[in-house]
Amino acid sequence: MSENESRLWFGTRPRSREARVMLFCFPFSGGGASVYHAWRQLLPAEIEVVPVRLPGREARMREPAEISVPTIARVLAERIDLPFAIYGHSMGARVGFEVLRALRALPVPDPVRFYPAASLPPDQPDPFAACVELDDEPFVDALINHLGAPEELRDVSQLRRFQLPLLRNDLGWCHRYRYAPGPPLSTAIVAMAGQADRVATPAAMAGWSRQGQQGTVVTVAGGHFFVRTTAGWLTSVLARDLLGAVGGAGPAPGHIPLGTSW
Repeated sequence: MSENESRLWFGTRPRSREARVMLFCFPFSGGGASVYHAWRQLLPAEIEVVPVRLPGREARMREPAEISVPTIARVLAERIDLPFAIYGHSMGARVGFEVLRALRALPVPDPVRFYPAASLPPDQPDPFAACVELDDEPFVDALINHLGAPEELRDVSQLRRFQLPLLRNDLGWCHRYRYAPGPPLSTAIVAMAGQADRVATPAAMAGWSRQGQQGTVVTVAGGHFFVRTTAGWLTSVLARDLLGAVGGAGPAPGHIPLGTSW
């Protein structure tokens, strides 16, 4: 990968010399890499946090907001030089899942963990994504009332101007997504479910266990966007599990029992 392409997808932050595992992070619909920037201070230096900068948002907002799984898999494969895991929130969980499936055809090791968060399992259609077909006002109402999107989407014209096209693009991708049956991932899956999430409930997210070698659900305080409200607690859970998975301090792989609330 060229230096310019690496900067485009992963930014310019220097690599951590202490890192023993990489954690690639995918955003929710309408979100960007910045939601994970604080994780670099919250997680120990042994974990290199790598927010994936998707096209069409934040520093790449002048580009078409295309979500190309083969392209993302290729750039990740060229970056991976340590054991790695993926965290994906909402849309990011389905993108991350498909990227992991695509990586099986590329010369990279198996992931040590997959952390899908606030997303129904891929073999279940996402009923909320159909709201992308609504006109703007009912579309915004659905985002706020069912997912807990910020109220400012109703009234702040600049926010609406930038966010609504991106949200429609991302939710359109989710709406068009069709699961193709295949062998499970060669890793344990630790699914993160918001206790008050109206869509991806903890019970529904237990279905992610069908997609990996082991399945665990961790219930998180908060709603659909708990990644914004419980970052300190969430990263402490990730650190314990991920470092345990690569043989450091923390629980051994599979130690978190199904249905545990931390």
